[in-house]
Amino acid sequence: MQKRYSDLQNSIQISVSGDFSLQKTLLCGQIFRVFETENGFIVPFNRSLLKLLQKKDEIYCTSYGKPVSQGEVKKFLGINDDINDINGELIRKTAKFSQIIQYGEGLRIMRQNPYETTISFLFSIQNSIPVIKRRLNLLSEIVGEGIRVDGTMYYFSPGSEALKNLDAQSVGKLHLGFREKWFVDFVQNYDETFFERILRKSFEEKEKKLLNIKGVGKKVAHCILLFSMNELSAFPVDVWIKRGMYELFDVKGSSKKITETGRGMFGKYAGYAQEYLFYYLRNYSK
Repeated sequence: MQKRYSDLQNSIQISVSGDFSLQKTLLCGQIFRVFETENGFIVPFNRSLLKLLQKKDEIYCTSYGKPVSQGEVKKFLGINDDINDINGELIRKTAKFSQIIQYGEGLRIMRQNPYETTISFLFSIQNSIPVIKRRLNLLSEIVGEGIRVDGTMYYFSPGSEALKNLDAQSVGKLHLGFREKWFVDFVQNYDETFFERILRKSFEEKEKKLLNIKGVGKKVAHCILLFSMNELSAFPVDVWIKRGMYELFDVKGSSKKITETGRGMFGKYAGYAQEYLFYYLRNYSK
């Protein structure tokens, strides 16, 4: 039976600097389950749905479901990051980054739920963003916990307890192909406590633990580290980053080599360099 929660929980207003862009942050490829509406964006967040709207230097957030604090929203959207320090550091590393940062001005690295993020990027392997989003939404609908917002049903991203109980027929509806065995192994053998246990470990220890998950390679591990585990020196490499690193910096080789080269080039904020570069290549330099 589907559970529906409709009680309005709370409204939050957050002042942001003029260089924060909600749109760029939500649509730059680091999160898949984002719903753009006439009145802003709807984003699942833990056991809540966030309705987000930016007007100049203010973010208006209405949460439905479990109450959400201003601090949680700011952390989730990366608002607390010292972006001037980050951008200055990247430009000091290479002046070429000035134009790239200028184009992507406003985006932030989000801090998502690592369990959900792992599933999202397992689904992402050799897949387009629309297909990933469609399958993640279907998975959430199958579990069936959600809230009606402005007349439309939106569904929470399911947790480990619900996913362990999925039957084969439900999993089959996702049409995951070769990814299915990885997804099934993950939901049967991992839960949120796995990520809680490794959260305070070193970068290298976290990476090693993530690479032990079936289906998780270097790129997916670095996506999880960057977008959900606060490791801003991670540097995921896909076809866009390979292209950009070669065309702009004459760096070529395997994804593993480019990941290590990128981390060495850009240092503690390599993840921001990666996301700026990804946004620039996909939107400006086509």
